[in-house]
Amino acid sequence: MSKRSIVQPVTDPLILAAAARDIERAIAATGINSHRVLELADVDPAGIADPSLRLGLADYCRLFDTTARETGDDFFGARFGQWFTPEHFSAVGTLAASAPTVRDALSALARSYRWIQENSSLQFTVHRGFASLEYQICDARITHKHQDAELTIAALCGLIRHFLGRAWQPLETHFEHGRGGLRREYQGVFGETVFDQNTNAILIDSRVLDLPMPRQNARLFAEAQALISHQLGDREADLCSSRDSRLGLLAHAIERQCKGGDASIGAVARRIGLTVHGLRRQLRECNVAYDELVLSVRQTVARRHVESSDYDLTTIALMLGYSELSAFSRAFRRWHGQSPSACRNQGPNR
Repeated sequence: MSKRSIVQPVTDPLILAAAARDIERAIAATGINSHRVLELADVDPAGIADPSLRLGLADYCRLFDTTARETGDDFFGARFGQWFTPEHFSAVGTLAASAPTVRDALSALARSYRWIQENSSLQFTVHRGFASLEYQICDARITHKHQDAELTIAALCGLIRHFLGRAWQPLETHFEHGRGGLRREYQGVFGETVFDQNTNAILIDSRVLDLPMPRQNARLFAEAQALISHQLGDREADLCSSRDSRLGLLAHAIERQCKGGDASIGAVARRIGLTVHGLRRQLRECNVAYDELVLSVRQTVARRHVESSDYDLTTIALMLGYSELSAFSRAFRRWHGQSPSACRNQGPNR
């Protein structure tokens, strides 16, 4: 049972400021000046002071990357996200908390997630014996997503624990950026089993899906659902997608398909729900050739993974469609003027 999330590309994607609730206090608790961190991240404190406001998604990701760097805590995002409550999700949190069952709560959360965060996808899928919540920012213009991914997965785990108790653990946790060296902190937040995968996801024992929600409320559930649907309709009627935002969505889909081994135009078109003809029409409107876009994606993703991920170089080569490391190394040197090993040794996280 699976329904692909709707991702409507927008020029400047936003996220609900409630997702950054208490970040200044969390930064200050590390002994670092929170105002200096916000200044370095180029984020206005007034923009996160009111949880009902919206913050630029790129600014939000940059804020947590900057915080992790300035505090020296690469686990900051996950540490922050694990304490999320329904209030951090605002109306969507109310919707989930008042649902009849855990299944209804997770389904409603995924269906309404774009109300919280634009150019992003949260997909709830039920399989035999387990269910999954799969999260991605679907905008290739936002390149540094490590902290956001761990924060969001930790927040989803925290939300489920809010319903099922602090002892609940996912069956598995997946991260597209690697496992961070299997740090001890991972086990307390994400459970015992953390894998490198093509996406960010948590796997949930299907036996909990039909448990009743402790705060189920049919009236609140209906009211929250109506409010979110109405506001989504109003916002999406006003949104426009620029050339850059459309190319950002396409580049993200190409990256996902490269990892899956098939980055053909047909496979990418299917991933984003278009025909090949429809995709070619969009590319013509953006004045870009498909092969040029694939090459640009490979160049960008290669450098990002070499500099910032835990993947070894052979794995990165395979993820980008190269059959052997030597071919990838030659291409990388041609693109960036140095070998991938040299780039990794001088990367920002080294």
